[in-house]
Amino acid sequence: MMMNRLIRIATAILPLALAPLLLWLIAGGHIDLGGGEKDLVWILPWVLWSLVFALSCFVLWWRGWTHARSLRRSALIGFGSVLLAGIILAAFGQLGIAGLF
Repeated sequence: MMMNRLIRIATAILPLALAPLLLWLIAGGHIDLGGGEKDLVWILPWVLWSLVFALSCFVLWWRGWTHARSLRRSALIGFGSVLLAGIILAAFGQLGIAGLF
């Protein structure tokens, strides 16, 4: 029972815990996405997805969902939140493309 809780907590927080490592790898040039220092901007969607993923994992766990089912749903919810944030930023012209308003 305790091991199950630790595994659920670890899988919920792991993507967020990997954000500093990803930042270090990109900043150090170990991962090159072709944009120079602009590659560091990719950390923002990762952190947003990780936060929403962790929060939804914990909420679904509290609501009694199984581990595998809650991980799949949390990943979709996280992806949807990043997509929604991108659409909102694009609509207001914050992504370098013409805004809708």
